[in-house]
Amino acid sequence: MGEPQQVSALPLPPMQYIKEYTDENIRKGLVPKPPPPIKDSYVMFGNQFQCDDLIIRPLEGQGIERLHPMQFDHKKELRKLNMSILINFLDMLDILIRSPGSIRREEKLEDLKLLFVHMHHLINEYRPHQARETLRVMMEVQKRQRLETAERFQKHLERVVEVIQNCLASLPDDLPLPDGVAHVKSEPMELQESCIEQQELPQEVAAPGKEATVDKDAAMCVIIDEMT
Repeated sequence: MGEPQQVSALPLPPMQYIKEYTDENIRKGLVPKPPPPIKDSYVMFGNQFQCDDLIIRPLEGQGIERLHPMQFDHKKELRKLNMSILINFLDMLDILIRSPGSIRREEKLEDLKLLFVHMHHLINEYRPHQARETLRVMMEVQKRQRLETAERFQKHLERVVEVIQNCLASLPDDLPLPDGVAHVKSEPMELQESCIEQQELPQEVAAPGKEATVDKDAAMCVIIDEMT
């Protein structure tokens, strides 16, 4: 008869897989592929599980006697179970004091085990609700963080716009520009037309009061020719 096989309560560390995922193996494509999904059954912590098993199996499916009805209030039943466990524990202490070797000790121990199994089962039935509530809280936290980020961004944007407007308002009206474009307010097409008119207008018939304007138009024509 062989020695009983010891089963670890915790899974082995994945060092046998980590050492295969080196940088060189990743570059060469020699890393092992992930294991295929399990389809039939598997062993975890020394117990056999089926892939199609329910996450929370009913008590009857585990061969355990049900102490509460099918329709019940979880809070009330948990309070009852807590009180029953306390009473049975006191009975267990009384038995251990009066007659430690009595058969009632084993019976009371089985009663305590059954009560604890029921309590754990009712608590586990709250796991889906706990998962939904955890997800809801996480999503609310993410929503609040994004709204706060958007609000901070909007405040920074408004501040930047205000700074730009203040800078534009503080600029003087007679701000000097590059040579030749200091006081130009005409469109390029108008400037080109003025250049043409200047070329067609004889120098001797130009109006005396428009000499400065003609000189400015001539300078703008030179600038436009250089730009084009």
